[in-house]
Amino acid sequence: MVLTPDLAREWLDPATPKERAEQMVLHQGEPAEAFEWFKVDTAVGNVRNKGPNLIALAP
Repeated sequence: MVLTPDLAREWLDPATPKERAEQMVLHQGEPAEAFEWFKVDTAVGNVRNKGPNLIALAP
Protein backbone atom coordinates (compact mmCIF):
# COMPACT_ATOMS: atom_id res chain seq x y z
CA MET A 1 0.00 0.00 0.00
CA VAL A 2 1.35 3.43 -0.94
CA LEU A 3 0.05 6.54 0.80
CA THR A 4 0.71 10.25 0.59
CA PRO A 5 2.87 11.62 3.43
CA ASP A 6 -0.19 13.02 5.24
CA LEU A 7 -2.08 9.74 4.99
CA ALA A 8 1.00 7.80 6.09
CA ARG A 9 1.22 9.90 9.26
CA GLU A 10 -2.46 9.26 9.93
CA TRP A 11 -2.00 5.53 9.24
CA LEU A 12 0.84 5.32 11.77
CA ASP A 13 -1.00 7.28 14.46
CA PRO A 14 -2.21 4.83 17.14
CA ALA A 15 -5.24 7.09 17.68
CA THR A 16 -6.50 6.43 14.13
CA PRO A 17 -9.69 4.35 14.43
CA LYS A 18 -9.72 0.91 12.82
CA GLU A 19 -12.58 1.94 10.54
CA ARG A 20 -10.59 4.91 9.23
CA ALA A 21 -7.54 2.70 8.59
CA GLU A 22 -9.73 0.27 6.63
CA GLN A 23 -11.11 3.16 4.56
CA MET A 24 -7.57 4.29 3.78
CA VAL A 25 -6.58 0.81 2.59
CA LEU A 26 -9.64 0.34 0.43
CA HIS A 27 -10.06 3.80 -1.07
CA GLN A 28 -7.04 6.05 -0.65
CA GLY A 29 -3.93 4.05 -1.48
CA GLU A 30 -2.29 4.41 -4.88
CA PRO A 31 -3.53 1.76 -7.36
CA ALA A 32 -1.11 -0.70 -8.94
CA GLU A 33 -1.69 1.03 -12.29
CA ALA A 34 0.09 4.13 -10.92
CA PHE A 35 3.42 2.28 -10.99
CA GLU A 36 5.75 1.05 -13.69
CA TRP A 37 6.70 -2.59 -13.10
CA PHE A 38 9.90 -4.33 -14.20
CA LYS A 39 10.80 -8.01 -14.27
CA VAL A 40 13.96 -8.72 -12.26
CA ASP A 41 16.11 -11.78 -11.69
CA THR A 42 15.20 -14.10 -8.81
CA ALA A 43 18.55 -13.18 -7.20
CA VAL A 44 16.94 -9.88 -6.15
CA GLY A 45 14.82 -11.71 -3.59
CA ASN A 46 17.80 -13.16 -1.70
CA VAL A 47 19.33 -10.86 0.93
CA ARG A 48 22.72 -12.58 0.57
CA ASN A 49 23.10 -11.32 -2.99
CA LYS A 50 24.83 -8.01 -3.61
CA GLY A 51 26.09 -6.09 -6.60
CA PRO A 52 25.11 -3.81 -9.43
CA ASN A 53 23.78 -6.72 -11.48
CA LEU A 54 20.73 -6.79 -9.19
CA ILE A 55 19.37 -3.60 -10.74
CA ALA A 56 19.59 -4.92 -14.29
CA LEU A 57 16.34 -5.79 -16.04
CA ALA A 58 15.71 -9.50 -16.44
CA PRO A 59 15.57 -10.80 -20.03
